[in-house]
Amino acid sequence: MSKQKKVLLCMYVDDFCGIKEESFNFSVERRYTIKKGKINRKSDEEIEGFPKDFWGDNISALTLLIGENGAGKTTLMRLLIKWLCQLSAEHFPQEKGGLVISDGDEDKLIAFDKGKLWAITIKVNKEQKIVCIEDVHEIKKLLSDIRLAYYTDTMTDLELSDMLTVGELEFLQDESLLARLSNSIKDGHTVKNIKDCIKMDDFKRQMDLFFKLFSYKKENLDSILEFPIRYMKFKAIKAGDKKSFKEVFDDNDSLIGETTDFWDSVFSGIANNKLPAIAKALLWGLFSGTIISLLQWERTLSNLRESIVAEQVRDSLSAYNRNNYYDWYTGFKSFFTNLFDDCKRRFLNFQCAGEFRTEWEKRQIKDKINSFLDTLKRLENGRFLEKWIPLENTQNIWEFRLEYFNEKDENEQSVLMQEWTDLWEHYLAVAHLMPKCRFDWKYASSGGKNQSNLYINLFNIADECSGNDRNQLWILLDEPDNTFHPDWERGIVQNLLEICSNFDINFQLLISTHSPIMLSDVPKQAAILLRADKKNGDKIEKKQQENPKSNPFGQQIYTLFNDAFFMKKGIIGAFADRKIGEVYSGLYDIEEQLSNGNEDEDKFKAKLKEYEIIIGLIDEPLLHGHLSQSFKMCMQRINEFPI
Repeated sequence: MSKQKKVLLCMYVDDFCGIKEESFNFSVERRYTIKKGKINRKSDEEIEGFPKDFWGDNISALTLLIGENGAGKTTLMRLLIKWLCQLSAEHFPQEKGGLVISDGDEDKLIAFDKGKLWAITIKVNKEQKIVCIEDVHEIKKLLSDIRLAYYTDTMTDLELSDMLTVGELEFLQDESLLARLSNSIKDGHTVKNIKDCIKMDDFKRQMDLFFKLFSYKKENLDSILEFPIRYMKFKAIKAGDKKSFKEVFDDNDSLIGETTDFWDSVFSGIANNKLPAIAKALLWGLFSGTIISLLQWERTLSNLRESIVAEQVRDSLSAYNRNNYYDWYTGFKSFFTNLFDDCKRRFLNFQCAGEFRTEWEKRQIKDKINSFLDTLKRLENGRFLEKWIPLENTQNIWEFRLEYFNEKDENEQSVLMQEWTDLWEHYLAVAHLMPKCRFDWKYASSGGKNQSNLYINLFNIADECSGNDRNQLWILLDEPDNTFHPDWERGIVQNLLEICSNFDINFQLLISTHSPIMLSDVPKQAAILLRADKKNGDKIEKKQQENPKSNPFGQQIYTLFNDAFFMKKGIIGAFADRKIGEVYSGLYDIEEQLSNGNEDEDKFKAKLKEYEIIIGLIDEPLLHGHLSQSFKMCMQRINEFPI
């Protein structure tokens, strides 16, 4: 990919939903203010002391929007999405505003008012390059390799149809600028053709993405991987139960008896009874479900007076009894092969071959069934099926225990994962034939589902972007911590950064939150505080931003959460904890080397300069004081080196 980063530096809102004449800066690279038709570059004082590649080498900026309810966090995100969608479709927005986007070493200004270009006076030094783009075609070109991902778990969804014109919505359908990571589906308010990661079958979607995520298998993703297998369960109709056929057989008890007799005959021998119980449930679901599906489909044919399928089922059962197959695999292979071949021949005689070919042959149902049988045979003596155990006090429900998967032996874990992948792939191909057999979640909390939605879907969107020509992913997360326990809140920023680090694309993150824990993960330069002034009762007259009064980075949250929420993994954000831990370990290492006579002054001073910058970001007194003391001692020892 092109390594040139495109970063949203500034957004100016003149007057929208209570936000008036506000310039919002989303990066510490360069900061701007727009007021009274002029744009000025802010002084560099705010960015001094901010380490390079602080978030990671492929993350250009991370910004938190903090504010009370109604302060305008969601409004600002929705407006930004609206503007970018309209500009990408070569339309100037009707609102008065502007965006500053860095394109490599050059900053580019896009300003608009009432659907037209807004001429802004540029007040910057000659060295500070900024170009005003006036041509909508150039604007579209600038935004062409950017993709937006929007996530919300709040009551307010995106509602694109309320924000964009029909033509702009059609552009999104064709160009797929926007990806939604919403936790709900609102077809009435969104565009169906836009990529929406949330499907109706929640388990299927999450498992598919889980397999993709697991292939990366990084240690720092373990907490993200844990959810999809912690709550797995499997539910089925009891194998051999006649109730499976109640949907189709009204007055044909003899056929029901013949099918169950066939089942009992197959598993009457000791050898076949070694098949794990969950495999038998899957096999019964496929056997009964295929027969039911064929009979239900046959009822849609108006020119048949009697059931061809029922007759062919009997013939296939009789063929099994004549051959007396020894093992279940050969018996069922023979049954399904005879059933489909005979049905094809008989429906041809009744001039229904076209319907049969469309519904069954072209979809390769027989081949998919045989592949599923092959899979069960391969897994018959494996470890994965044995890991499913019956739930207590229930029938025909199994659960997969997390501790079985987290075995210390990586080879064993790899084998289990491969067997699960194999089963899942072939199960999906025939799942429509066996609706009574279902993999699903067991007692999964809303917070657990939301956490999995956030991380796994974000990973999937990033993976998709890395495979096409859009190498800039701007992620807008509206209260992603909603329903999270504080311990989970503590890891959000760190987990997001770890996911982004897997991909060779440029990320920018804008996150709204009410969480002081997440706020402790960012320096004040990366925080925007929104405040709503209320006048005349509860009427909001103006929304405005403030700067944090002290640096939130590394601030302890012990007094807020330790007693009430039993925090186990620390009292500051995971990212800040790691950065501060690196400084602490680094200072200790330098002290050790100095004590052992190592006098590599240049090397030590370079590292100490980096540590000094990070220490300067910490306002928490105890941490700052302790690290400062260690830093001063190291500098004093170095200064005592002989000249």
